[in-house]
Amino acid sequence: MKKVTGVKHILSSLVAMSVLGSAAAWAAEDPYRGSYFGARAGYSYNDNSCDSSAIKCDKEEEAYGLFYGYDFSRYVALELSANDIGDTRATYPGDLRLRGDLFASDLSVKFSKPISERTRLYAKFGAAYWRAELLGGPTKLKDSGYRPLAGVGVEFPLSDRLAGRFEYQYIDKVGNNDIGYADPHYVGLALVWNFSSRAARPAPEPVARVEPTPQPVAEPPRETRIVVDENRHGPLFAFDKSEVANTASIDPVVDMLKKGPELRVHVIGHTDSVGSDTYNQGLSERRAQAVARYLERNGIANNRITVSGKGESEPVADNSTNDGRAQNRRVEFVITGVKVVVQ
Repeated sequence: MKKVTGVKHILSSLVAMSVLGSAAAWAAEDPYRGSYFGARAGYSYNDNSCDSSAIKCDKEEEAYGLFYGYDFSRYVALELSANDIGDTRATYPGDLRLRGDLFASDLSVKFSKPISERTRLYAKFGAAYWRAELLGGPTKLKDSGYRPLAGVGVEFPLSDRLAGRFEYQYIDKVGNNDIGYADPHYVGLALVWNFSSRAARPAPEPVARVEPTPQPVAEPPRETRIVVDENRHGPLFAFDKSEVANTASIDPVVDMLKKGPELRVHVIGHTDSVGSDTYNQGLSERRAQAVARYLERNGIANNRITVSGKGESEPVADNSTNDGRAQNRRVEFVITGVKVVVQ
């Protein structure tokens, strides 16, 4: 027999459920995220609800309930439920007939494991608030409290929004010494209505890829090397001097740089091996700088010119002969330019 008091408890619990629903009203891209509502019905077996002196004990009773939850993903949900667990009827010596009514509301976390696109095994754990009444004795006894709850089940689709459940739930040791104890075991079916469709959403239309505009790619600098040495062009400098004496051999370089304003020139001075390394290094640098000054006087901007000296470190001929030393006393012009191409 169902109780009116149980229905009142269920309705009051649904008021609390609506608070959870308002927090979960926003939509999301995940089709498995959203709120749901359900109703369950089955049987409850209230184990250990009669003591050993009972002549007759009826522990099985129909049970029903309502629940509301929110799926955060396919794997985790939070669920609130209100349940009439049924009653236990017992007859004791002296024709004492007792009836215990049991109601519970619970909050649990539900963990799911998908076994197909929409079928999921699940386990849930939480706490149940129970309320029990013992009727039929000299006085009416009642009590309430909190106990741990656990459950397992399987949820399967019936449509895009409707799903079914087969579930088992257990609450550990409700009651007290005055009204007695019970270990409610519930087995039943449930219908679940999802407020958003759980059907897989179509994949978005592919976005046409826009190829980037080709960017100019710089070719490696093209390099031209011009060597002016005393053996072929005559002395550029007076002996042991760093001022340019023979400019005729440099003028072709000036003409090339004037015709190609994108060109850059690096002037490198070299000496033979007569004298110390340190002296020759300084002499080669001074001569390279003197050539650079000549280029500037002839209209080549100084930001297009760099200089260095190598001293006697990079001979191109044998310093033991006059001809060899003449070849080594040289100035090199390394002319570079960059050509821009589009790939």
